[in-house]
Amino acid sequence: MEFRIRPDQALSNSNMSREWLLTNSRGDYASGSVHGCNTRRYHGLLASQTPAGRYMLLSTLEDEASIGGRNVPLSSRVHPGVIWPEGWRFLKEISCSHDCVTSSFLLSSDEEGGEVILHRSLILDRASSRLIVRYMLADTPAARALEGVTLTIRPLLNGRNINYLYPAMPARAASVRPLDLTTAPCTGFSFQPDEEIPSLVMQVSASGLQYPAFRTAPDWYFKVQYPVENERGYDFEEDLLMPGEFTATVSVGHPVWLSAGTEALSEAPETIWERHFETAPKPVFKEALLEHLRREADRFLVNTAGQSVVPAGYHWFGPWGRDTLIALPGLTFESGRVKEGKAILRSIAGTVKNGLVPNLLGAGNFGGEAYNSADASLWYLLAVHRFVLACPKEKGFIKRFCWPVMKDIIRNFAAGTMPDENGNMLVFADKDGLLHVGSEKTQLTWMDASINGVPVTPRHGCAVELNALWFDALTFAKELAAEFDEPAPAETSCLPRLKKAFVRVFCPSEDDKAIMGGGLYDTWRPGAEADHSIRPNQIFAVAVPSSPLSQKMQASVVKCVREHLLTPYGLRTLSPSDPAYKGACQGAQSVRDKAYHQGTVWPWPVGAYVDAAVKTARSAKTVRDVLTTLTPLFTDHLYEAGLGGISEILDGDAPHKAGGCISQAWSCAEALRLLLLIKKNNPEEWTNWLEALEKNASEAR
Repeated sequence: MEFRIRPDQALSNSNMSREWLLTNSRGDYASGSVHGCNTRRYHGLLASQTPAGRYMLLSTLEDEASIGGRNVPLSSRVHPGVIWPEGWRFLKEISCSHDCVTSSFLLSSDEEGGEVILHRSLILDRASSRLIVRYMLADTPAARALEGVTLTIRPLLNGRNINYLYPAMPARAASVRPLDLTTAPCTGFSFQPDEEIPSLVMQVSASGLQYPAFRTAPDWYFKVQYPVENERGYDFEEDLLMPGEFTATVSVGHPVWLSAGTEALSEAPETIWERHFETAPKPVFKEALLEHLRREADRFLVNTAGQSVVPAGYHWFGPWGRDTLIALPGLTFESGRVKEGKAILRSIAGTVKNGLVPNLLGAGNFGGEAYNSADASLWYLLAVHRFVLACPKEKGFIKRFCWPVMKDIIRNFAAGTMPDENGNMLVFADKDGLLHVGSEKTQLTWMDASINGVPVTPRHGCAVELNALWFDALTFAKELAAEFDEPAPAETSCLPRLKKAFVRVFCPSEDDKAIMGGGLYDTWRPGAEADHSIRPNQIFAVAVPSSPLSQKMQASVVKCVREHLLTPYGLRTLSPSDPAYKGACQGAQSVRDKAYHQGTVWPWPVGAYVDAAVKTARSAKTVRDVLTTLTPLFTDHLYEAGLGGISEILDGDAPHKAGGCISQAWSCAEALRLLLLIKKNNPEEWTNWLEALEKNASEAR
């Protein structure tokens, strides 16, 4: 899908908040706002992934076109009290797809309709850390009448960890080195301020008889500001190094090429450009929406340091175990990428220690691995279960690579693992098989926000989704053992007791049924009152392939979640009827942390909701209503925040403003999976919904 935006001539917030994103298979990205201003510290034209983490190498370009004695700016930046230059005033249209972002600038026009339009197009090479920029004049009579348009391009450099901003450091200017033209095919420079930071090499070339030039003239651009970081309570101002300027002439049929990469060019940029489009992934789905979401999933299938990893979200998250495993079925097994899914399962299997999957995976994360979650291992078991259901012929792979890991997780979880500083096990199963995790000081589930070490959403004890996942895992392990002609793991003997205990501790008492809206308690601890918070975690007790609940109770849980938590964009993390509910997740981090799991909408759990709704539906109307409710997620939201992406979170209150990462792995993956689920199980409702969606889109155009 291609997203075309025609910005208005006012500097509107809608165009400042809409963002584009290009990614490649290495984990690099380029990103910015529709209006051309970098509004985040994470915006930039080349963020390079390394085994340790990402580094922002090239922030932006200050480029301008000289035509008819006028200099037309093509760029914009935010400085204190001003946006300068004013390239946004000349922006006619921006077009965004997975393969390319093109900004079209109106350089001149006359009363007779003669226009000179300059297209600035960006691609990020799939196989290398390289951005290619093409400047090209539209073929119009007015443009053909010109001898050419002179371009002046001044790169603005960072060379920093993407999470931090720095003031001017004059010594860095000495790291700018002009390229030796006896060895480099195109003029330009290199820049590497520190050994741990990848080198940046920028070069310019042009077709025809034009000879672009680069003139070294280091300078600093001070107080470049990022307003979104200011809103989020972070440092929001930095100084950028301008190493010098490129000059070139562009004319009709003779574009100018700018390359920014971690190595010098070894082939013409035109060749890289052509190969980029020739090797674009071939469509798998006939439906444009499904194919679009499948291409979104490509952003999260990355190879870093020889490992297959899934960055949790753009711009700032690296690979997380929990997020990877929740996203894995939609990203891979159920969307035709079995090979990639197997590679990730094998990679994660090698990280398991004492039955624990790291919450923070080493490759691509500053700081390395971290074993600080109780549920990542359980999501691993569910991912394998979904793999078997989606690809039953892959049981040989499961037996060889996953089955030993599964048994290790089950054995350690049942006996006890993750000891605290006093030697007490933070994960263990009791005599009834119920899984207990954490303490009052820990946050070991996905609702992990804390402030000054104090959990915002305490969920230690028996958490409902963890015990649902545990029940499913033991049931699945027993089935697999029979399939592999092995004795069932001893831990599965508790299944009858676990099923009764689950109902006993999570199903509300008669007095509490009305309070709980027919749903389940969120957590339970021996000797303490059950947690009456109405949260989306209960939906997993229905959504897992093997549920511990009766059909009647499953339907009741779905009804509770639908009435209290379902929104057009996902599930709220807390019912609005709860006094602790927070309807907005905006402002400084401490304020956002208080709302992060206290009412904020998360798109990813809606995949489990659709699992549960399809499983318990008594008629086609139930599925029809689900699709109708979620339509804005697949229409309006794709034009908000990250164009074409699905955000990490949205406000609990309407109009559900997007926040967090502009493109989140599990949000995208579960959105795709739920549509594929409905297409498979309710083809008539799927077809009718899709036809209505396409008709409305056509009428809107």
